[in-house]
Amino acid sequence: MVDWLSIAASITTMREKGQLTATFSQQVEAALGVSHVWVMFPCEQGRKLCVQENESRYQWEVDDFSHPFAHVFQSASAMLLDPSKLNYWLENRTFVDLMSHRSRGESVLVMPLPPGVKRINALLVMTGPATILSSLLADPQWARICEIFINQCQMITDLGDEHRQIYALSSSIAAIRRDEKQREKAFELKRVLIGESQPMEEMRNKVVTAAQSSLNVLICGETGTGKELVARAVHELSDRKGKPFVAINCAAIPENLLESELFGHQKGAFSGADRNKTGLIADADGGTLFLDEIGDMPLTLQAKLLRVLESRSYRPVGGSKEVEVDFRLVAATHVAMQQKTENDEFRRDLFYRLNQFPIFVPALVERKDDIPELCRHFIHTYNEMANVDIVGMRYAALDLLNRHDFPGNVRELRNLVEYACAITVNGEEISADSFSGRVFQQRSPMLASNDEVETDSYIGVDITNIDDLKLAVQHFEISVIRSRLTSFDGDRTKAAESLGLPKRTLAHKCLKMEIS
Repeated sequence: MVDWLSIAASITTMREKGQLTATFSQQVEAALGVSHVWVMFPCEQGRKLCVQENESRYQWEVDDFSHPFAHVFQSASAMLLDPSKLNYWLENRTFVDLMSHRSRGESVLVMPLPPGVKRINALLVMTGPATILSSLLADPQWARICEIFINQCQMITDLGDEHRQIYALSSSIAAIRRDEKQREKAFELKRVLIGESQPMEEMRNKVVTAAQSSLNVLICGETGTGKELVARAVHELSDRKGKPFVAINCAAIPENLLESELFGHQKGAFSGADRNKTGLIADADGGTLFLDEIGDMPLTLQAKLLRVLESRSYRPVGGSKEVEVDFRLVAATHVAMQQKTENDEFRRDLFYRLNQFPIFVPALVERKDDIPELCRHFIHTYNEMANVDIVGMRYAALDLLNRHDFPGNVRELRNLVEYACAITVNGEEISADSFSGRVFQQRSPMLASNDEVETDSYIGVDITNIDDLKLAVQHFEISVIRSRLTSFDGDRTKAAESLGLPKRTLAHKCLKMEIS
């Protein structure tokens, strides 16, 4: 007598589908005395039936009726095949190959799981004596054990789906938290890398991403854009925060001293080396080494720096032992490195090592929208340093700065604002006169180049170059309004009265013509 209860108890403890199927097949084989028990499951797309036999994997199309499995799967009705009936299916080589595992004279039972329903989840295939297989079709206990088995399979599948959903949800939550953290860090950077313009937003996001990696960073940008601030931000947001940040300007140190500054030297290594000296690379161990103006590094030192990056060890000048070091390299340059490599002025292999994570710092002329915020920051910083209260900047002065091309970038702007603060009376605003002789606004291409005229009384226009009257009139109107606003230190009420316009009309024209 078959102990179905024991089989049911064992399979209900299983929590892995492969283990469940193998255990069920083995216990049924042993309990019934049949030679083989296979369980066929549809693949993920539901187009094929698949079964594993030792090292071989068999599969059949569910709509290919050259094998009996398709008939049972589509009809949901069991099929008992004696040896003579198996001859009908000899055209399907895969079926013949699977049947070769059965013993001679054995019959084959193919039945749907769960039995007695139209929507089936699997097929059960058994080979053994015909009397045993036929008796199963009318055995309610066998039907019950098959139902328990397929229910357990479904439960494991559902649990797997639930676990995958939980994992997907957890991954989504983790991704959202990472994005939130990145946005928070980018927001914190606004206090250091100031500006609300699109180029600055993109750069801050890149800085946060770079800080979370361990790649070498190459910061490119014009002189005065604040490349060292970017380098420090990469360090402060990385896992090396709190460790040394060591900076050196490769263009500011003579070539014969730069190697000693970087690598250090041993006593007696050269004339004047009266003691051992630790280099900046050793000082940066565990932290970040910032090499400013890397494009000016001599070729001989480039080869040695490349070796340090590849081997993470170096040898001090005059030393005989290798010193291991762990640092993150951040480099900066204002020159076109690609051009220098093509001219053989910079090692191509070192450039590729440095340029693992490039960050481009925009010039101030590319983000003039940030000038007001930068001015407020520089004024606030000056007030704290000098213990004064410069209350702000007049509109005319700000408008003058907005029309300057700033070849010195943010550094030039800071120097201008600090100078203006120094000559402004405590408690007052910076006026346009504070920049007199230091800021030169770009002339409009439509202004006459040969006639020097008083801006307040007449605006010279070279009429011979006008090919668009409407545009010329618009430029003229813009110039008149700007001139009148400058005359009244940005007071729109007085400017509007002097032009015979309502204040609202003047405000509308300023907005439409982007006159700040």
